[in-house]
Amino acid sequence: MRPHLISAALVAHAAGPPASRDLWQGWSLEPAVLVGLAVAAAAYALGARGLWRAGSAAPSGRQAAAFAAGLAAVTLALASPLDNLAAALFAAHMAQHMLLVMVAAPLLVLGAPGLPMSFALPPHDRRRLGRLRRQPAVAAARRLLTRPMVAWAVHVGTLWVWHLPGPYQAALASDLVHAAEHAGFLGTGVLFWWVVLSRQGRRLAPGFAVLYLFAAALQASALGALLTLAPAPLYPLQAAASAARGVAPLADQQLAGLIMWVPADLIYLSAAGTLFMRWLVSLEHTSPRRQAPDRPAPPATSDGRPWRPASQSPVGHDAGRKGDV
Repeated sequence: MRPHLISAALVAHAAGPPASRDLWQGWSLEPAVLVGLAVAAAAYALGARGLWRAGSAAPSGRQAAAFAAGLAAVTLALASPLDNLAAALFAAHMAQHMLLVMVAAPLLVLGAPGLPMSFALPPHDRRRLGRLRRQPAVAAARRLLTRPMVAWAVHVGTLWVWHLPGPYQAALASDLVHAAEHAGFLGTGVLFWWVVLSRQGRRLAPGFAVLYLFAAALQASALGALLTLAPAPLYPLQAAASAARGVAPLADQQLAGLIMWVPADLIYLSAAGTLFMRWLVSLEHTSPRRQAPDRPAPPATSDGRPWRPASQSPVGHDAGRKGDV
């Protein structure tokens, strides 16, 4: 369908824009997407069930719910009628991207799927996977990719590259390239959020985690502002498809830029604010003043002065000296 997007758009434009409800009536039943979602859900459920029975390192109910919500977000982005609408409108296409990067990716990370999905494998495959993970080249690649600066650069670079005119229009014109675009957004999004949210491996210092998220928010703001404030449409293929639906191409691009700009910043900065508040709370709980036992206040006399024993009172000492004399 996408290799002929221009000609289809021109034909539709000549015949008049179709009703918008036609775009929302069909779900995108891509076999690869449906099979991938089904396999991920079944593997997580099977592995979590085995871990719960074993009673060790099992995911919590919140983690399972987060993973299920992450899969639901992927389904909404790639299999719902939104996918059909994204073929025509830039704003819908950008909503797909934001669902994958800003909603599905952090939820999947919070679901902690690594252990349950590996536990779902047969024992001999699990041992083989463990040996593969310990291979020097694989271990070195994992250490490199999970370094904060590398994960940040890969995530932000992917966001910018796929919104350049050449790669973006190639994704519109080819189903295979479009699938690679979506896989890139989801994969690098998971990598980016894993560095911040995962409990495995090294954890970022709270101050650096806030800076990590704030710097990503600046990049999303810059890209969103570029799309919103551009004086003309940047993607001829997308402009033709928007016009075929009776939508002004520049207005469609501006709305897409706002979708990139505002929701992305809200999620990045909300995550940064949450981490910052947790940091302050942890500092309060670990402060020496809070840990020191409270000392009872010394008793006071009727006039409010601290009470002292006679042996420590200057008056008592003076009285003693007078008595000796």
